[in-house]
Amino acid sequence: MTKAEEKRILEELMASSGWALLESKMKDEIVNAAFAMAENARLTVDEMNFRRGAMWAARRVIELPTNMKTLIDNDLLMDAAIAVEAEANKQ
Repeated sequence: MTKAEEKRILEELMASSGWALLESKMKDEIVNAAFAMAENARLTVDEMNFRRGAMWAARRVIELPTNMKTLIDNDLLMDAAIAVEAEANKQ
């Protein structure tokens, strides 16, 4: 699979109603988890850190398609720059 195909697939995913639903649900769950932490004063430090880590991981999952698209865009730009430089060096 080429980088252009990967980019197209990610763009389709990000534009889909399924992704919008998943993203909305994940954001709601993160907020609910934060409220649950705030309301439960009996959490140990380890429990708090675990919940914070889970919320961080959920946020990273939400950001994953955007971050992957950015990396692919950068790779495509680098490939184009390398091709232009190679062409310039041939002349």
